[in-house]
Amino acid sequence: MKRRPSWFKTYHLESRQIGRSLAVVLPLLLAYEIAVALLAPQIRNSAEMAVANFVRRMPGDLVVTLRYTLLGVLAVGTVWWFRSDRPRASAARPSLILSEALLLAVLLGPALESLVGRIGLSATSVDQLPQNPVWLPYLMSVGAGLWEEIVFRLGLLGGLYVLFKRLFRLPDLSAVGLGILISALAFAFYHHVGESGEAFSLSRFAFRGFAGTILGVLFAWRGLAIVVYMHVFYDVLCDLRAALL
Repeated sequence: MKRRPSWFKTYHLESRQIGRSLAVVLPLLLAYEIAVALLAPQIRNSAEMAVANFVRRMPGDLVVTLRYTLLGVLAVGTVWWFRSDRPRASAARPSLILSEALLLAVLLGPALESLVGRIGLSATSVDQLPQNPVWLPYLMSVGAGLWEEIVFRLGLLGGLYVLFKRLFRLPDLSAVGLGILISALAFAFYHHVGESGEAFSLSRFAFRGFAGTILGVLFAWRGLAIVVYMHVFYDVLCDLRAALL
């Protein structure tokens, strides 16, 4: 008789599925985009702006086509996921995924804080100046958690894994390890480029690379939703502490 998997194993497998991850992340992304449209902040996350600048270079008709294509794909994917996976995905409820992400942020926060310092994981540290609205640091933190994980973990790390696995025929562990290493170095480097980048120092670059490695391992081990919300919660906790000090 085949033994039924434990609840923990079922939750672990289901919570890292890309369909469930997108179902949990997309509401936050939608809420963030609505907030940005309504509040029109003067500062935006660098990873987000890199994607936006890339889109702006496309012809207008192509952008509209891609937007509707993406909406169609998401709609079809959502319907397919609800029809096929939802009945057996009850273990990975959004509340449990958010609770795990918050727990990881609290547990890993002190380790990252001791290395990275009081600047969070975002590219831009928003000072609490009189001219800056109170909500700006928190909005920036949500944008960082969303867009940095979408760009560096889902896009870059995921793309590198497929490249190494399909093109170079590397074993799973080698493909994942190389993807984590390269995406972590890119994550560290990006914090030092552009108008909002920090002044380069070897220690800061190494610290960012360490943070990127942890986030990459979490992405590979626990999936997109966990790493996005863990990043958001960690940065928001840093913002709250800065506001209280």
